[in-house]
Amino acid sequence: MSFLNYLSELCAPFKLLVLSIGQFSLKPKLRGGEILKQCYEGAVLSAPMVLFSISIVSLMGVLEFSWHMMKVMHEDALVPAFSLVLTIRELAPVVTAMLLASRLGAAIAAEIGIMKNSEQLDQLQLLGVSVVDFLILPRWVGCLLASLSLTLLGIVVAVLVSSQLASYGLGYQAQEFYNALFVLARGQDLVGALVKAVLFGTTIPFVAAASGLACKSGSRGIGQAATQAVVKSSLWIIILDFLVNSLLWIS
Repeated sequence: MSFLNYLSELCAPFKLLVLSIGQFSLKPKLRGGEILKQCYEGAVLSAPMVLFSISIVSLMGVLEFSWHMMKVMHEDALVPAFSLVLTIRELAPVVTAMLLASRLGAAIAAEIGIMKNSEQLDQLQLLGVSVVDFLILPRWVGCLLASLSLTLLGIVVAVLVSSQLASYGLGYQAQEFYNALFVLARGQDLVGALVKAVLFGTTIPFVAAASGLACKSGSRGIGQAATQAVVKSSLWIIILDFLVNSLLWIS
């Protein structure tokens, strides 16, 4: 496969996004029951995995910050401030998105791929049912809300877990830890995290849907579609993360 072909495949989800926005703006139609189902599967069922992972990564961040600052400055008073900024800007939105891409992205691609192989998509078209309205929009809304809610909840959980580690392992008092949290954090950091959550929550379902719609026949094709959904979603998450960081925080 040439680079141009791969680039075209990589941009295919955004063609689908433009089509979905245009179709929804002309004829708004949301399936409330399906959206609630997707929100439950995306946010509630993913919460234990996402929050546990963010907690572990935030603990690693606190330990690394403490070690490096003690080595260089012989002082780790700013560990809470640095760890909170890292959590808000990077850990919460990116870890959440990566895990959602592996869980929801693969599931969406496999589900649509199976429907394509079993000719269910053709049957929907014969019945005059829009694939965008029926399959893609509910999963978009569900993934978007899951990304936003789990990012915010991940920040809170990471702060609580990090404070416990700092209290028991680094000699901090709980009040001292919380007082040092907001030395460096600003409102722009939270805005950036929410922007990332929106971008990631939009990218994942459309990348997965495009992979499913391009699925080849057979079980191998379905497996490849699910794999491509995770790989391409992860790649776009990294690219979008760099772009947001460049616009908001790199002068």
